Amino acid sequence: MAKTHTESVIAPMSPREAAELSALLTGSRPDYIAHFHPFDFDEKSVRARLNQARKDLYWSIRCGEALAGFFMLRGFDEGYERPAFGVFVAEEFSGRGLARRALAEAMKWCEANGVREMLLSVYRENPAAVRIYEEAGFAETGRNGKRIIMTKRLAK
Repeated sequence: MAKTHTESVIAPMSPREAAELSALLTGSRPDYIAHFHPFDFDEKSVRARLNQARKDLYWSIRCGEALAGFFMLRGFDEGYERPAFGVFVAEEFSGRGLARRALAEAMKWCEANGVREMLLSVYRENPAAVRIYEEAGFAETGRNGKRIIMTKRLAK
């Protein structure tokens, strides 16, 4: 029987997890991670990003002791009121609803903290992700090369 997201734990990410996150990202098959590159994945860069985050948010997704993925709301540190959502789920944990759960948690956090709108970009070549975002109420608001820009208004 496939495991579901109910066996996962989401928690704020710490700079102490930088090496583990870097290993997860750099250890992914190139074709699996081809559509995910929000920042450099080497340990030094990941640690700096987590250390320098003031308003930007990063959460780990764990299944048991294993780091199964992470998600983020970025842009606050640059002064944006509308954060950009991003999520990565390791291949061995894909298909368990973790990306959907991460998106739901991010939207819940935004609504609880008065954020009125979220955005994200997703590659057209990633139809599974596009479908998840559309099902959550995101709509295409633009294009940037091969990426679709999507936004969602949140409850006031």
